[in-house]
Amino acid sequence: MVKVLGFSGSPKKGSNTEQLVRKVLEGAERKGATTKLHNLAKMDISGCKGCLVCRKEGTCSIKDDMQEIVAEIKSSDAIVIGSPIYMMQMASQTKAFVDRLFPLIKADYTSVLKEGTKAAWVFTQGTADTDAFRAYFDHNESMFGYFGFSVEKTLVVGNTRAKGDLEKQEAKMEEALELGGKLV
Repeated sequence: MVKVLGFSGSPKKGSNTEQLVRKVLEGAERKGATTKLHNLAKMDISGCKGCLVCRKEGTCSIKDDMQEIVAEIKSSDAIVIGSPIYMMQMASQTKAFVDRLFPLIKADYTSVLKEGTKAAWVFTQGTADTDAFRAYFDHNESMFGYFGFSVEKTLVVGNTRAKGDLEKQEAKMEEALELGGKLV
């Protein structure tokens, strides 16, 4: 059975970002996948120390929730990462998580992931212009390709300042469901 993991990087409970990740996971479930959602703000995730122990030992020297997360990612078929846009980039909770994914790359800079492991990004932002930070979104896709993921898509939903703003955007909710199906 296909396993899809979701990661919400919003510090707000029930946020638009969390709801968007949930919608992608729902789309994956409709195609028969098993799913699991992680709320990054509730997890113990320290910042990367740059010690490079992961290059030598294949695992991070920091003992926190990332040990389990990296193991789950290695055994999954797809992941979806969601973040609100703060200061023109992902939220700090999401950034700490991304920085700690370095153990997904071996010392020879090849990936430890199963071939064909898919990924998707979903972002919520206050501005209506969903291309305002396109260069940043493209950078994230490129980085995840380097990790060994096959990046399916980056879905950006604007005008999501207040809780519930996402639910008003039915076309984007449908797009999230479709994206979840493509991850299976």
